[in-house]
Amino acid sequence: MRVIYTDNRTEDYEDLPFNSGAQGELYLSKDKQHVVKLYTSALAQRRQEALRKIINEYNITMRTDPETGLRVVDPLIADMFAWPDIIVSKPRPGIRMRNVNVAGEHKPLSWWIGARTLKYVPEHMRGNWLDRTRVASQMARIAWKLHGSGLCHSDFSGDNFLAHVARHKVVLIDLDNLVVPDVIQPEILGTGDFMAPEIVIANDRNDSRALPRPSIHTDLHSLAVLIYQLLLNRHPLRGPKTHDADAQRDDVLALGERALYIEDPDDHSNRPQGDFVGAWALGEEVETLMRLSFTIGLRKPELRPLAATWLDALLRMADQIVPCTNKDCSHKAFVLLANRPARCPWCGTPIRFPKEVPILRLYSTFGQKGHFQPDRAHIVGWQRRPILRWHVFADVSESGLLNAGVHDRETLAEIVYDQRVGWQMLNVNLPALRVAGDGSVRRVGLGETAPLHHGQHWLLDNAPSARAALVTMQTVQ
Repeated sequence: MRVIYTDNRTEDYEDLPFNSGAQGELYLSKDKQHVVKLYTSALAQRRQEALRKIINEYNITMRTDPETGLRVVDPLIADMFAWPDIIVSKPRPGIRMRNVNVAGEHKPLSWWIGARTLKYVPEHMRGNWLDRTRVASQMARIAWKLHGSGLCHSDFSGDNFLAHVARHKVVLIDLDNLVVPDVIQPEILGTGDFMAPEIVIANDRNDSRALPRPSIHTDLHSLAVLIYQLLLNRHPLRGPKTHDADAQRDDVLALGERALYIEDPDDHSNRPQGDFVGAWALGEEVETLMRLSFTIGLRKPELRPLAATWLDALLRMADQIVPCTNKDCSHKAFVLLANRPARCPWCGTPIRFPKEVPILRLYSTFGQKGHFQPDRAHIVGWQRRPILRWHVFADVSESGLLNAGVHDRETLAEIVYDQRVGWQMLNVNLPALRVAGDGSVRRVGLGETAPLHHGQHWLLDNAPSARAALVTMQTVQ
């Protein structure tokens, strides 16, 4: 099949679609580089203009080259999106995007978030639980970049995020339905399990006058559901509670008017029976975001956690993850919590070695230099755990380094374990690293190590925004 674009260029595609949906069919180019979506119905003039704006004016994968002034692809951002790049005119209207499987295989995230479908994910793509947390962070990063540009996707779902979890890769597709408030109106309301309650309620009432429009707030509900499902393998609103004898009606009520978090702290009527691994396993900060999203946030969309808040919390959670030593464990990793036994929640295997681990609680300066207050972040020491730039400086966040170079992402120090001397800090590239303890302060030179002991204070740098770290040793046996 020969495809003709609006600029009269042509490209050859396979004759048969490899996928289809409500809006049209997807075809793969003969050279495997591109995918076109050909719509089943003609495009109205308003819709064509919206697509042109998405491809050009609102294309966040492009940036202006400071030297030439020309618009060029920003590879770090473009890698996260299958952004439309040209409109198809024949054989019927459509749009073209890159084939995300050229650089590596991807499959719909829905394969990972369903307990029954996970077994069909190829072993080399499956990954472990730490890999899942990295993908959850990437999803939050994608949403943050989109929302930060004033754009709403309108249909975050398990089918519109394509992933390779083992490689920490995830790409957002179906971007021809983007919403720009007051400029590009929504074409899609959302997808089933991921649809925000206010959309489900209004759609159920079939009152077009009261129908809320997809927005960043509705995206944020969908994002929270996806993160919960990816990390805990269940839907946050689908519990044992029955709302109506009719299955279809019960489904609508469970996701809309009577939506109830299965871990609601005040109403246990939708809680799964028996023991189950809940959001507590994600650590206090992420558990709090889950509770906010699926209690207050169900009725008050404006209070839902922002994508940037999810991103920072998930990155801090990753600093607290340790490996499970059970080779048969399905998840292979877990968050080490201070208020629970040091055992894997997924398989019950306890940490058997070492007997204690260092916890670095970070402190930031506010106002007067040298006066520190506790930060939200803490790092659980484990072999080769890196100390990075956003750990060292309070005015740097990982999300803020989205377009940073390799230099800004390098390891500045490492926590290491030596059986003879125990836990140590290895100074990789912190010229002003100092440690205070036993009434003295000493500098730790580049390439040197120093023991980590309970009660120590580490001064990570001498810049005004530099953090300090208090070491506490947590017994794990």
